[in-house]
Amino acid sequence: MPFDKYSAVRAGYVALTDCAPLIVAQELGFDRQAGIKLEPVLLKSWTAVRDGLAFEQLECAQMPGALALAMHLGISGLRVPVRAPLMLGHGGNAITVSTKLYEEGVALLGGEHEGPRGESGVLVRLVAEQRKLRGERRIRIGAVHAFSSHNYEVRAWLAHAGIDPDTDVELIVVPRSKMVEALATGEIDGFCVGDPWGQLAVEAGIGHIVATKADLYPYSPEKVLAFRDTWVKGHQDVAEATVKAIAQGLEWAGQEENHEELAFILSNKDYLNVPAPILMRTLSCKPQLAPGAGETLVPRYLEFGGDCLPTKAGALWLLAQMRRWGQAEAGFEKDLGTIFQPFTRVIGADPEQDNSVNEDPGRMAFDGVPFTASDIEAYRHNFAASGQS
Repeated sequence: MPFDKYSAVRAGYVALTDCAPLIVAQELGFDRQAGIKLEPVLLKSWTAVRDGLAFEQLECAQMPGALALAMHLGISGLRVPVRAPLMLGHGGNAITVSTKLYEEGVALLGGEHEGPRGESGVLVRLVAEQRKLRGERRIRIGAVHAFSSHNYEVRAWLAHAGIDPDTDVELIVVPRSKMVEALATGEIDGFCVGDPWGQLAVEAGIGHIVATKADLYPYSPEKVLAFRDTWVKGHQDVAEATVKAIAQGLEWAGQEENHEELAFILSNKDYLNVPAPILMRTLSCKPQLAPGAGETLVPRYLEFGGDCLPTKAGALWLLAQMRRWGQAEAGFEKDLGTIFQPFTRVIGADPEQDNSVNEDPGRMAFDGVPFTASDIEAYRHNFAASGQS
């Protein structure tokens, strides 16, 4: 073992399908091949993951890219410089509304919504307007963390439908493990969360998936593998070995011939504790969107293959969403540094390459608003003052 003192690497994660690369790296021995012992640590919320990383209870963690960035900039609790050298896949999020809200929206619309799923927020707008006329409470929608792509996606989806997410509805933070229960009891009317929780609401007959990340911002950043920058600087070899092992897990998880075994691994009670057939729908990008319905092909619903190198453009995309929704002031661009940058010795990236642009994380956005990494302030001003598109 080349790393005697730090052979054990504690890696925080939450029970979502996109924790797969981390779990696979440990289950299939890719960590031991890299000379480390990966210790997955299951946590109940992203706040717990953030604090575990910040207070040195973890060496690395699966984390929403936005939360890693917020930690780095000091706008989500303590300022903790972060490195995120690897993306953990693409997609995985779904906006789910209760069957009651869905049916009421369809009745007001006069039939099923037949347009692009990115425009399905009209169902919520119609119900919200009726509730306001009747003097009833606002529609309540849960997201897993204020600094998450889930929050930005549901806000943009609402705004595109003519809903001000800060006044017309109530957005609250709900731990992902409580989402389905909260929907069942009527505590919330909908949620945006990573797979498999939307699928479980549909399976239980209490929810309809009305939009997915793939319908909204299919190329925007999602989860990352995050380290404390100070730990990386002191243990570069161990950090690189960790990335190597998890990148191998990512590659394995992305191969279709491995999906049946992957679903079996993740279904274990120690990981997701979800039936493997439900996970197979996700891994095949064929989720069930409505109770009693068949599977629907949703390209890029959740993928582990493809380019998973982080880029500065991705960090700027997330910063632009923070700016749009009032979480960050202007001027943070200069502080991004190398937070979203691969370890060149592990991935083989060109150290001379400028990763500030690469591929546009905002391409194929459902709202049609162009994103330019070199001027995120101009991007923000393409939206109305209320954030509506």
